[in-house]
Amino acid sequence: MEPPYFFLHIPRTAGTTINSILLQHFSSEEIINVYSQEEYQRHAYHTQDELKNIKFITGHLLLQQYDTPKIYDINIRVFTLLREPIARLISEYIFLRTWKNNHLYTLLNDNNISFAEYVSSNEKILRYRGKNFITRCLVGKDIGNSAYPQSALEQAKYNLQNVFCFFGIQERFTESILMLGKEIGVKNLLHLKRNALNKKSTTIHISDDEIQLAVQLNKADRELYEFACTLFAQRVHHLGPQFQAYARKFAILNEKYQKIAGLLARQEHISEGSDIFLPKDGLW
Repeated sequence: MEPPYFFLHIPRTAGTTINSILLQHFSSEEIINVYSQEEYQRHAYHTQDELKNIKFITGHLLLQQYDTPKIYDINIRVFTLLREPIARLISEYIFLRTWKNNHLYTLLNDNNISFAEYVSSNEKILRYRGKNFITRCLVGKDIGNSAYPQSALEQAKYNLQNVFCFFGIQERFTESILMLGKEIGVKNLLHLKRNALNKKSTTIHISDDEIQLAVQLNKADRELYEFACTLFAQRVHHLGPQFQAYARKFAILNEKYQKIAGLLARQEHISEGSDIFLPKDGLW
């Protein structure tokens, strides 16, 4: 029996969209979802017998073991999506400041925590969020708050290339989802964007100085991202011009799909007189 897939969902990397595509291809008995506090508690432990029919695990979780990837003491096939680190951090900060149902909304707003404070804080609940968070996710251990943890960075590069069965790049989402679909065996990949920020709805300002601070605190993540982009480009090139042509056609098709879905949603809104929105379900 093949090991289940595990989606290591790094926040603000189009993971909710990925889940919306993949979850429909498995039955509820084949899935473990770990996002809410209740789900963390429910899935804190599983017996081998409870896991025998599981095919897909997804959540804001680190691996139990990385050299041979495991969760719940079982082998898994792990994949993830990466995003430019500073853009990801800015998106995460704005999301947490503006979505009232997340566990940091009150803390960030009642204390008027700036972006600079968010990335540099040494408070327990924030200390790891703004400092090479992606590198930390790909090695699964405390790497300290050094701006350039060399050994962890090299291990993260190795894991990404040799341990993960797949990784994608959010900025190249179409190619990523097509390659992931081939890896998992999913053919229906048409999708709507989920959980995207509405940039026009926020007045939160982040200064150039704050962005430069984030750059200084995330040197390892930035190098890891550049390494991942180079490796991803090589893999796309290896698939040849036929794949690249198909990716362009799929992007056009999916854009049309999104427009039709948007029209249907607006028509439903008009007929029912109620708001239409996508749930923001996913917390780190």
